[in-house]
Amino acid sequence: MLYIGPDDVPGSDDHEGYVAGRTADGARTGIWTDPRHRAVLAYHAACECGWHDDVEHPPDAAGHAAALRAFVLHHFAPVTGRPGADPARHFLPPWSAAVPAPAPALT
Repeated sequence: MLYIGPDDVPGSDDHEGYVAGRTADGARTGIWTDPRHRAVLAYHAACECGWHDDVEHPPDAAGHAAALRAFVLHHFAPVTGRPGADPARHFLPPWSAAVPAPAPALT
């Protein structure tokens, strides 16, 4: 999630959020991996700066949205001092939120 809010936030370019997935072996997916296409047990909010939220969300559409909101509330707002940042209005969603997951292949 890239901040595109109404005012300049110094350092916000260093805090681009994404949804990480936790795999069965405990590893987390990275910023360039769409966890909706992996076998994951949970979603977590994460940031390119290396921060990962400890709160787990279910690996479904609602959990994905909750992890994106958690990035703003648990990391971006405290780090930048912008507690009123609105995930829906002040951020460009990551491509994984903007592009729907593909439908399963028909066989």
